[in-house]
Amino acid sequence: MADITYYLIRGRRLGMARDDGYFLFDNGEWKADERNVILDHLVGFDPTDDSFYGFGNAQIMDEMEEITEEQAIAFMNRDM
Repeated sequence: MADITYYLIRGRRLGMARDDGYFLFDNGEWKADERNVILDHLVGFDPTDDSFYGFGNAQIMDEMEEITEEQAIAFMNRDM
């Protein structure tokens, strides 16, 4: 069984990381995170940062928290 990590982004969006990529829960189903929302939060990427890199922004990283599978299920049931 693959390891799955669940994330709550900005307190309102559910994300998931597993061996085959990153996914966002949207309209009752998991969809590929094509805009790199999860990865950007993991590395603290700030697209508005004028510096050369724009990575490592703690404020961006703090917008996302790791949650348990039980919390993710509760969020999914609430969202449906």
